[in-house]
Amino acid sequence: MLEIPLASLQAEPELCQRLAKAFAGFSTADDDTGLTKEPSESQLVAAEKEITTGVVDGVNLLVMDMDLCVRCGNCSLACHKVHGQSRLLRRGIHIERPVKLESASTQHVLVPSVCMHCKDPECLTGCPTGAIFRDAKGDVDIDPVTCIGCFDCATQCPYNAISMVPRNGEPVVSEGLLTRLRKLFGSSAPPMVARTVAVTEAKDEGQAQAETKSEPKAEAKPEDDMVAIKCNLCEHTPLNPEGTKRPAYSCEENCPTGALVRVNPQEYFDEVGKTVGLVFRDQTHAIGRNIHKSDQTAKTWHFLGGLVVIAVSAWVIWAERRYGLNESLRGTWLTMRWVTGLVGLGGIAVVMTYPVRKPIYRRRAGALRYWLLAHLYFGAVAGVVLLIHGASHGGGLLTSTLMFSFDAVILTGVFGLAAYLIAPRILTSIEGDPLLIEDLEGRRDELRLELKELTEKSDGGLRSLIDRKMRRHFFSPVYLVRQFARREPLTAALAKGRLHFRNEIADFEEKEKRALALRAVERMATLRRVDALIHLHRLMKIWVAPHVISTSIMLVLLIAHIVQVVFFKVS
Repeated sequence: MLEIPLASLQAEPELCQRLAKAFAGFSTADDDTGLTKEPSESQLVAAEKEITTGVVDGVNLLVMDMDLCVRCGNCSLACHKVHGQSRLLRRGIHIERPVKLESASTQHVLVPSVCMHCKDPECLTGCPTGAIFRDAKGDVDIDPVTCIGCFDCATQCPYNAISMVPRNGEPVVSEGLLTRLRKLFGSSAPPMVARTVAVTEAKDEGQAQAETKSEPKAEAKPEDDMVAIKCNLCEHTPLNPEGTKRPAYSCEENCPTGALVRVNPQEYFDEVGKTVGLVFRDQTHAIGRNIHKSDQTAKTWHFLGGLVVIAVSAWVIWAERRYGLNESLRGTWLTMRWVTGLVGLGGIAVVMTYPVRKPIYRRRAGALRYWLLAHLYFGAVAGVVLLIHGASHGGGLLTSTLMFSFDAVILTGVFGLAAYLIAPRILTSIEGDPLLIEDLEGRRDELRLELKELTEKSDGGLRSLIDRKMRRHFFSPVYLVRQFARREPLTAALAKGRLHFRNEIADFEEKEKRALALRAVERMATLRRVDALIHLHRLMKIWVAPHVISTSIMLVLLIAHIVQVVFFKVS
């Protein structure tokens, strides 16, 4: 770095011009952004939060688009499978920002509590042994050999991104064949992953209590030999072997919807470009593609997948009308029933590769989001072809049951697809800061207890108002549906609730009773909002069990059907 006094620099106009040309060659941060009008209020609010929280000072930032997140927990589970402990806590900084500059559409982004490899990391500068370092790629990492488990880094990290775990933790038990098969065809959600977090007196007490309620932790005893861990971008794992050109991250690779992405924050949050000022963007750090902005692979899948579904469907319908299902094709043993059956069987074989890919966490197997697209489009091809294959001829009991199970697979799959597309967007529009379902269930229990205590404190007319009118209003199905239809902020719902019961509350002469009635209104409205969020969380999972069960039944019956058809054909 060369430091030049400002007065001396201004005294040399030619040098100033040469410097301006030199800087302009590698940075466009201060150039005209092309905005036709002043930044909107939403842009300014988003930029202010991004700067004050410090997320733009990160180098490699993990962001989650909550409109795409289906709350499956597969990202945290994948991190646990790769590292032995989950280093991804799905709580953090929530930012509402415009999707594009000058756009009215809003994106809900969560920056989870994961290491963002800061430009000026407090954990690194405060480490007494130098165990935290910046490697040749510019990423911040921890040397477990040098770490003495002093907890200083975990305390100093402002993003709660460093955890303390026993140095000699429990060994990872290899899964047997039966366990793998149970997970492959099971319908249960991934188990909650234990995470040991350094929570000290310096941490916020409320945040510590929230973590304690909703995510179990391994007990960190003073006599244990502890070591600090954090996200190391899956370095030194089979996901990133020597010589790989593209970095792979377990959480991003195993997200089924592409909600997670690793980005350069100053490029991702383009609304801060003018505020941050002159920035030199080099190629030192390996950052993943910003699939939230443009995912060309997904666009190709959608285009080709839709084209294949339309083409195959049109060809099968045309061929069935011309040749029929049971007529021999050009004097061979092949018929359209055989052709549609074989094509449908091939589609089902491709569809079943998705549950086979899903449990693969420790090595590269392609991003799960593209496997899901293959699952959807080949499933659509198999659905159309096999529905024509079955036609109106039900056959025997086995064939009829097979077709019914196949219909159940299609219906539950379509319901799940609709839930994945609709529920997250409604959820993000009414939840405020993203919460895990464990947090919501805990909050629901607290509100129910508070309402019970309020009712016990009440007497006479107040208890009658709470039990009859308020409960009938807030706990009605209509009020619940209104949460999804109106998508209004909780503050607006509370205000409307107070306005609805304004006259009844004003009739009480005692100030204490009016206060209790207002509190009851607020607790009931909040409880109903929490109920609505819990229902949305469950909606994204309720279809999984019927889909898996009907698929398992269909596969068993399909094998029996194939054996039966081949037996009669050969005999």
